Amino acid sequence: MNSNFKGIYAATVVPIFKNKKIDFESLIKHNYDISTRKGIKGLLINGHAGENFYFNYKEQIKITEKIRENTPKDKFIVSGINFEDSYTAASVSKDMISAGADAIMVFPPNSWALSLDDNIVCNHHKIISSKIKKPLMLYQASIYAGKMSYSLNILKKLIDIDGVIGIKEGSWNFNAYKKNYDFIKKNKPSFLVMASGDEHLYSCFKYGSDGSLVSLAILIPELITYLYENIKNENSINLKSVNKKINTLAKLIYGVPPQAFATARLKVCLRLLKKIRNNFVKSPMSQISIIETLKLKKALIQADLKF
Repeated sequence: MNSNFKGIYAATVVPIFKNKKIDFESLIKHNYDISTRKGIKGLLINGHAGENFYFNYKEQIKITEKIRENTPKDKFIVSGINFEDSYTAASVSKDMISAGADAIMVFPPNSWALSLDDNIVCNHHKIISSKIKKPLMLYQASIYAGKMSYSLNILKKLIDIDGVIGIKEGSWNFNAYKKNYDFIKKNKPSFLVMASGDEHLYSCFKYGSDGSLVSLAILIPELITYLYENIKNENSINLKSVNKKINTLAKLIYGVPPQAFATARLKVCLRLLKKIRNNFVKSPMSQISIIETLKLKKALIQADLKF
């Protein structure tokens, strides 16, 4: 089963109106557009780009329903889950599966950032896994996210939980990625390690990866899939040029403080490309500046995107 989930997944956003209500027409159009691009295996919804911190569980389930109803059946849908209480997370996960998700990705609750216990982490995942009959994916948080970034000891226990098939490796540091990749593949070769750090995709793909669940794919899906599919081909003269275009966008979206504004930047890019109607965000962050918008527009042009 694990190998079926290999590939590139686009981590999509949730378009909303100024009043914070979901723009379902734009949501459906946005997800369908990306899911039908060549080389895209599926979608990651209700993730960080999808502002899963701010939509309530009823909204997240409705999002899942609408996307499944309007996405080709051969495309996988991975839905994120991000709740402090394990039983709430398990219940919502079950509903997400009923709504059409093919797999669940468990994001570490924010309370774990200050203090982490191996048994709590494992029990949280076990409780969720026991309630669904679909695959579960882990989320490895950035090394800058306090204790939410799992140690090798915790990873060893997590990858052995029934139903857990892969990990979105978001350490956001190439050396940490290599360490985790080697450790996981040594202990469980069939386990999927999916690169996530948008600014480090070339290095991670080159070293070894079973795909990626990445939000940059909603802007430049062809470049991401090209990089992934051709990374082992040393003679591909386009790879350096492709990687430069990817990195230029990645640094502007994820590398500029505050990094929490990444979703706002993604939405501005999608609005510039006329893929969504508005670039409002659900979260309490403010809109990005005109200067920053112009820089993003320049990067989109450099990536050969048409307005």
